[in-house]
Amino acid sequence: MNMKDTITINDFFEIAKETDLKDLLDKSLHEPDPEKRKVYDALYTYFLEAV
Repeated sequence: MNMKDTITINDFFEIAKETDLKDLLDKSLHEPDPEKRKVYDALYTYFLEAV
C-alpha cells in the first residue's frame, strides 16, 4: 500500500465535516437491509461525536 491508498485521521475528520448527518440518520432509520442500517447508524454516531 502506498501513501495514495491511505486515509489519515485528518482526512476522515474532513469527510465527517462534509457529510450530511441528516442523510445518514435517514438511512440508518429507513434502510431495508439490517446490516447496512447498522453501518449507517455507526457512521452517524461516529460523525455526530466527531463534528
